[in-house]
Amino acid sequence: MQVFQKSGTGSLTAAARVIQLRMRDRCGCGQRGQPSGIRIIGGADAAYAGENGIGVVALFSYPELEPVECAFAVRRVLFPYVPGLFAFRELPLCLAACEKLTTSPDLLMFNGHGYAHPQRFGMACHAGALLGIPTIGVASRPLSGHRADPGCSRGSCAPLKDGEETVGMAVRTREGSRPVYVSAGYRTGLTWAVEVTLAAARDRRIPVPLHAADLLARGFRRMM
Repeated sequence: MQVFQKSGTGSLTAAARVIQLRMRDRCGCGQRGQPSGIRIIGGADAAYAGENGIGVVALFSYPELEPVECAFAVRRVLFPYVPGLFAFRELPLCLAACEKLTTSPDLLMFNGHGYAHPQRFGMACHAGALLGIPTIGVASRPLSGHRADPGCSRGSCAPLKDGEETVGMAVRTREGSRPVYVSAGYRTGLTWAVEVTLAAARDRRIPVPLHAADLLARGFRRMM
């Protein structure tokens, strides 16, 4: 991934937007896709402590959701928080953690968006294109599009629309909890992404791999 040195925020964001659009045009994320042979799925997340960030990847068997492996990496954060360009801040942390894995995941879930992004190329799309593996975006709130609330029962869905286009889905993964916002990433389609998200959530609001990665990242941060 392109490494940025700290400089003016304007020049950083301008360069990042150019890279983002070029990668989007090459990768074609958000298309139909239903990968087969998914046996190991992972959740990737990060936490921050001052100028440093901790990236974590937690792997689980699928569909059993038994723990397989986890890895973490600490890196200095070089990119500011800019809505729509979160991949440039968080992905270097998550990719550094992925490099430490001894098991190769068949699918990664990211705490962020995929196709449901103003440029149709969120962090899940970006990560999948760099790693060459299928990805799904699962976010706590929408970034692009207009949402409708799904029904109250588990498994209820409502489309996240930008104009006439459905860019993602609001999914009720647990009765009584707020929905999550699922979108296709790299080499995945929306319907399949929703199915896997529900299967991986079990009785939680957040899919088990992402929940584990979040807990681990917070734990490592407290130790710093």
